[in-house]
Amino acid sequence: MPTANKTPRPATPYLDRLAALAPKERWPFARDLVTRDPRGFFAELRAHAPIFETPDVTLLAKRADVIEALSVPKVFTVDLYRPKMGDFMLAQDETVVNYRDKSVMRAILTWDDLPKVRALVGEVADAILAGAPDGRIELVSQFARIVPLRLVQRYFGIEGPDADLLDWSYANQMDQFNNLPYDGRPDAEAIHAAAEESRVKLRALFATLIPARIAAIKAGTAPDDSLTRILKLNLPESAHFGMDRVVINVGGLLIGAIETTAEAVVNALAELFARPEVLAGARAAAARDDDSLDGYVWEALRFSPIVAFMFREAASTYTLAKGTAREKVIGKGTVVLPLSLSAMFDPDFVEAPEAFRPDRPFHTYLHFGYGHHECLGRYVGAVMIPEMVRRVLKRPAARPLGPVDMAGTPFPQSWPLALS
Repeated sequence: MPTANKTPRPATPYLDRLAALAPKERWPFARDLVTRDPRGFFAELRAHAPIFETPDVTLLAKRADVIEALSVPKVFTVDLYRPKMGDFMLAQDETVVNYRDKSVMRAILTWDDLPKVRALVGEVADAILAGAPDGRIELVSQFARIVPLRLVQRYFGIEGPDADLLDWSYANQMDQFNNLPYDGRPDAEAIHAAAEESRVKLRALFATLIPARIAAIKAGTAPDDSLTRILKLNLPESAHFGMDRVVINVGGLLIGAIETTAEAVVNALAELFARPEVLAGARAAAARDDDSLDGYVWEALRFSPIVAFMFREAASTYTLAKGTAREKVIGKGTVVLPLSLSAMFDPDFVEAPEAFRPDRPFHTYLHFGYGHHECLGRYVGAVMIPEMVRRVLKRPAARPLGPVDMAGTPFPQSWPLALS
């Protein structure tokens, strides 16, 4: 008797495993998959469960849904930031404070500075690499963190001790982006306390730094950096941008610059070194001293971004992907994770997503976020990160001597490289 043709059931090992777990166990298992095999897991989600609910969080895997969620900040809010950031603009959605503070900061972080930023980054990077003893370097602590630290000190104008600025940046990155309720960290209180302590110390630094800088401005000896520029604005009292706003916004530049840049540089280089067929093209692009390397860097970071998702909290009930087969009602209070890594591999938007193509248009990427809370420093980062990668690749013998060591943290902690 002939056997009827049957369509083979699609292989969904991760979703099958998740379905077999008790509901309370699903997010912890999914969180582990995000670390171990994000692209494989997200491919299953996009194809079979694009809006995936767990008791803890709801994951959005399709690019259209990621963009929709990030486009309605009054619905999918950044309220989860508030306990960490207070009244910093990043913790507010479409408010007077957000609009005003972002406008002021954009006024002082001008595009005209980008060639100067690139030159400063290149100069500092080359000096560090040239001074590496025995032609070897521990890239994370001796290079990837130090170059953005020098930018913080010399371009942003936060003149403080190296060790303190590094510690304060790390403590706040840990607390603000890696210590959320859904992370379930056993050391959550200690991480938050360390961040709070660092902010007290940062404010104390500004209490000394700002009067000295005002005196230098009056004497005509102040450097042309972000802190000087913001103090020179002399905004009227009616603008409600006093010294408290100076401190919180310039301090935010420190917190946002160091760890994110370090991880991006390490991830991009590690991805390029792991692809010999791509590496030769990247080295040639680096040698040309133009912006042709940038595409290699952004494409490498598509495969290995610094974060796999963003996080938002629903302020009201909302129907996502309305009118589609995946339409879902998201309840008020739901924590939503727009999976930015998944969105950058969605074949509905990205042609041949598994292919490494350094000529993709920049709007392919979500490295600096999207929408209302797109990274304030994206243009500074967009020249700093590729320039740091360039300075390593310009050394023909540069090669890893081992894997990147995360040391059980969300950030790279060490990575030995030979430079000669």
